[in-house]
Amino acid sequence: MTWIILGIIGFYAVWAAFIAWSFTGIKKEARIVYDAARQRGEFPADEPYEPFEQAHIRTSVLRVSIYRWLACLTATIVMPLAVWLFSTIWVKLYYVNGANDVFAEGTLVHSFYLAVTTMASLVLVAGIYAHRYHKGRPANFDVEWAKEKAPDPATLNSWGVSEQ
Repeated sequence: MTWIILGIIGFYAVWAAFIAWSFTGIKKEARIVYDAARQRGEFPADEPYEPFEQAHIRTSVLRVSIYRWLACLTATIVMPLAVWLFSTIWVKLYYVNGANDVFAEGTLVHSFYLAVTTMASLVLVAGIYAHRYHKGRPANFDVEWAKEKAPDPATLNSWGVSEQ
């Protein structure tokens, strides 16, 4: 059992390392795109790089990678809890209703409802993360770049730094 848990932790650690590696690649890509656009004259030569970089990172594939990682980690934690909760409630109802053998653990009825419960818990986790992803998704690069260049004064903290 310990090796299984360590394997799962190792899997998520390697996946997180790949996400961190893609972050460094996206930062390099932002510099390349910025330099190419500046050479083509798409914006003035004195345009600052930092807002461009932040907008590029926010609109990149990195965000969806992080949400997928978090959703899978959450599902890995929620799934055993859902099975435990379902089985606990099932056994209590089994004995309350007179211990009918048709509803015993491991029978077809129990296995069917256990499968439905696990699928429902996966759909719930996926739905929560999909909602959060699409609710906070940046509109497009140009909008994010404009926000980074001129942050809303209402979102600035006492030091003048944007809290978004």
